[in-house]
Amino acid sequence: MEPTQETIFRQYELMVNSSLQVTNWRQGANNFFLAVNAALLTIAAYLYSLSPITGIVIGAMGICIAVLWHSTIVYFKALNKAKFSVIEEMEKQLPIPMFQLEYLHFKKENTNIATHIECGIPWLFGLAYVLMIILNILKVGKII
Repeated sequence: MEPTQETIFRQYELMVNSSLQVTNWRQGANNFFLAVNAALLTIAAYLYSLSPITGIVIGAMGICIAVLWHSTIVYFKALNKAKFSVIEEMEKQLPIPMFQLEYLHFKKENTNIATHIECGIPWLFGLAYVLMIILNILKVGKII
């Protein structure tokens, strides 16, 4: 039984909404990781004068969190890419392939993909944690 144009459009609409939901989940995850990192750095700054060992431990935890954050971004990127591959397949059965056209126009702009920019944020936090560990190691060695 051949699907009707209406059925195809409803499934297409469902898939587009599903991709929007992934974007919302991704933003929620980013907000969570940003809050966790901000809290960790605040605690570390407070504890810096009290215990360098605690600063080293917090720095190591922060690096792990930054790696998890980066991995989460990569996961959501792959999930959305898969969803848009399905959307593009479905568009072949619709009068206008909107997302494919949008992508072609976007490619002409020669700009960075948001995920590449977004992935830089965990790296920056990771760098801050590495610096924190180094400062605390130097403090333990009484160099600073």
